[in-house]
Amino acid sequence: MPQRNTKRRALKSLLIVGEGAHDRAFVDHLKSLYDQRKSGQTVTVRAGDGGSPRDLLKRMVRCYQHKDYDQRVLLLDDDVGVTQPARDIARKHDIEMILSSPVCLEGMLLDVLGVSIPSTAQSCKSSLRPMLDGHPAEKRSYQRCFPQSLLDQSTNLALARLRVLISNHSTSSIDP
Repeated sequence: MPQRNTKRRALKSLLIVGEGAHDRAFVDHLKSLYDQRKSGQTVTVRAGDGGSPRDLLKRMVRCYQHKDYDQRVLLLDDDVGVTQPARDIARKHDIEMILSSPVCLEGMLLDVLGVSIPSTAQSCKSSLRPMLDGHPAEKRSYQRCFPQSLLDQSTNLALARLRVLISNHSTSSIDP
């Protein structure tokens, strides 16, 4: 009887932690569109509990340091500045920080839709909420407003970086 090839190809692993439940839901939506199972990568999406960038990074290190992810990403709102101590934590633990801009996740999504962007995060949330098909913490809420064809056309740098990471393509293979 011939022997089977029992060697397994090692999968690349990506962890994306969003600032909160809304970030997690939107990134889960992106994952459903861009994660190619045959890309050789597993994508894990989690939600942080909010707080400052430094607090989120410290929590991320504490919760996920024992897991061996090839890449770790923290998605943050752009309305709160990232301090040097937070940058130092990210660098020490090899965590890439992506800032949702302008203002926050909802501001970024309003930008993708070509809608005027309010100046505060709360105003952005209030403007986006009626456009969604449900609660912003649910992945399905983003499906109608943010189809892949619209997301592919977006030039938003944070969104472009997330597309590249989730699809497991090099940065040169996807135009922002």
